[in-house]
Amino acid sequence: MPNGELVRELIESQSEAWEQVLREDLTWPFTGRVLCIGSGSSYHAALTTAFLARKSGLDVTAMPTQDVILEGGSALSPFDDVVVISRSGETTEALLAADMARAYGKQVWTVTCRDDAPLLSHAENSLALPYAHDHTVVMIRSFTCMLLAFERVLARGNSEVMETLEHMVSESHDFVGAAHTVIGQVMDPLPRRVYILGAGVRHGIALEGALKALEMSNENASAYGPLEFRHGPWGSLTDQDLVVVLGETRYGYYERQVVRDLAERTPHLLVVAQESWAGRETLPGEKIVLPEGDGLWLGPLAAVPLQWLAFEWALGLGRNPDMPQNLEPVVNISRIPEQS
Repeated sequence: MPNGELVRELIESQSEAWEQVLREDLTWPFTGRVLCIGSGSSYHAALTTAFLARKSGLDVTAMPTQDVILEGGSALSPFDDVVVISRSGETTEALLAADMARAYGKQVWTVTCRDDAPLLSHAENSLALPYAHDHTVVMIRSFTCMLLAFERVLARGNSEVMETLEHMVSESHDFVGAAHTVIGQVMDPLPRRVYILGAGVRHGIALEGALKALEMSNENASAYGPLEFRHGPWGSLTDQDLVVVLGETRYGYYERQVVRDLAERTPHLLVVAQESWAGRETLPGEKIVLPEGDGLWLGPLAAVPLQWLAFEWALGLGRNPDMPQNLEPVVNISRIPEQS
């Protein structure tokens, strides 16, 4: 099999998996204060979910799973319920954190992409999306499907949100192909480094995009908030670097100023945003246009160009996205004593 064929198929097949997610009968099972945890890509899904939940009027906080393991009761005590996200449902941290949460009397809900995951037996409520599993090292389809499942849950019968989600999925097949074409143009020449900027609901997506680029290319990629980038990280930017801005229409006024400043330092710019984000301005850089609707819910689609970016960067460097160096599909560590 040629290098990257598995990851390519995963990126291209997400539309079909998203259609299955929308057919799931999902409800938000909590009424109290919720902690949402995960490691790596699963933590980025937790961050995005928590932001969306707060915008929907729910009390949800995201933390890395490690914080529960290392801090124990001080991390768990403010919360009534805990959501543990893990693609495989067998990583050591996920299993230990679920057990710790139950020991502290918390209701636990687990979300995974395996219907035989060990994690399912460590919770009162569970959601498994086996059709979303990647069966590869890097999380691709699993990340976007779990995020969409949370969005489906948080929609809670809101017809406008459901309409946005359904429209996003209906547009997704064409979007995936069009985004790949633009990324091919953006990655010629290959960048020295990649910076991905996103605020609010897009910050978790930016972190996920940078992680994908690091995993597949083994090169230097990082994520920041757009306004935060104008501080310390600004000093390292050169004309050999690529900057991707995940625009949020509500923040357009500020983010457009950042893009204009970026253009003075590097010609390699990409904006992934809705048409309305630009207002009436003509801005520098390449564009990938997200569909209209409530932009809060377009995270799964906004992640796709970043997946293609990581994929093309790796191939351009002669590396295999299907077999990134020094990584395994499941992370297992020695069990850690529970903290009091």
